[in-house]
Amino acid sequence: MIFWSLGLLLFAMLFILQPFLLRAKSQTDLSFERNKAAERQNIDLFEEQKLLFENQLNSGELDQSEYNQLYVGAQKLLLANTDAAPISPNESFAGGFWLLPCLIIVLPIITVATYTHLGAEKDQVIAELLEQQSALYSDNQLYQLSDNDRLIKALKKRVKKRPNNIYYWTILAQSAISQNDMVSANNYFLAALEVDPQDSFLLAQYAESLFLVDDSKFTSRVVFAVDRAFTADPTNHTVLGLKGIEAFGLGDTNLAITFWKRAQLNLDNKSPVYKGLQVGIDQARLLMRSVEGVAKNDAPYQNSSQIEVNISLGKSVPFFKDKFVFVAAIQANGSAMPLAAKKIKVSQLPITLTLSDMDALIPGHELSTSKEIKLVARLSLSGSATPLPGDWEVVSEPFKLKTENLKQVLIISQKRP
Repeated sequence: MIFWSLGLLLFAMLFILQPFLLRAKSQTDLSFERNKAAERQNIDLFEEQKLLFENQLNSGELDQSEYNQLYVGAQKLLLANTDAAPISPNESFAGGFWLLPCLIIVLPIITVATYTHLGAEKDQVIAELLEQQSALYSDNQLYQLSDNDRLIKALKKRVKKRPNNIYYWTILAQSAISQNDMVSANNYFLAALEVDPQDSFLLAQYAESLFLVDDSKFTSRVVFAVDRAFTADPTNHTVLGLKGIEAFGLGDTNLAITFWKRAQLNLDNKSPVYKGLQVGIDQARLLMRSVEGVAKNDAPYQNSSQIEVNISLGKSVPFFKDKFVFVAAIQANGSAMPLAAKKIKVSQLPITLTLSDMDALIPGHELSTSKEIKLVARLSLSGSATPLPGDWEVVSEPFKLKTENLKQVLIISQKRP
């Protein structure tokens, strides 16, 4: 970086020297022309005097001796004028030439001072440290942050001069989380929110860290933070998870399951967060059964309808191994809210899976509550459960839902306009 800076500085010097050099050349050329003009003028004057003396000699006004004397005098005058000091370009140029050394000295000083204040050299150092840590600990981001004191110190120092850099605040917050310092993490997220108060990711992270700071209790400020984050993005899995915990704590088990199932839609079913949400769902259902009675509560799930679905991609559909496929059963004639849904990776296709009341997103709105349904399988290019233009999908024909197992085949082949 320093070599590039020096190179650019030297390049800038050329632009400073250019006007001075051009002016010097211009003054030199002008002086030369003036000297040549003066020389020609002296010669012309000498020739005129010589012609005058010859005419006077021929007319008898001068004798040969007087002519010779006047001719020699004219020659000496010509030589004297020719040898006189020519016009020097430095005489007119000297008035501004003193600026050149001043500019050569001042420019580097100003450049270095300005770059130190506004330049990105320290940001470049931070970027290199992040790259080094990423290469060493590519599988564990929190560990790479906790293991680099130099990086964290550089970030803490830099945010004092770059308080509007949300990325730096977020990295510091993640580092604090890796150290189990939730108070500092919460403060860092709050500092980032001061830069962008409407950032849904920051709102969710701030609400979660504040929840942990307050000993995992839904204090008034935690409730306000969670509601604010939920308003900004009602699909964020972190916020949905918190809303589920809040509902569970208030005794609304059905609502808790609803939030947790919605949160799972935006997660990989093999991720730790997904599995953690599933533990919460299972515990909530277990609680519901213990309260309502095993015989009464278990019957719907034991006797609930199940649909076996074989899903694959059509030959014309591009293969995106890192994308997801959302599979849902919806009412044939009614709300588009899924009665049951699952999320799988494209890399898992072709696959055969089962949809049942256990996959319901909303308690009381299961497969067994509808007589006629249809199936939807959609390859989401955005990763969102919401259908968007450009997604690939297939929608089955409506069919009657029976108590015995059903088998369906879905081939994703249609692109949404």
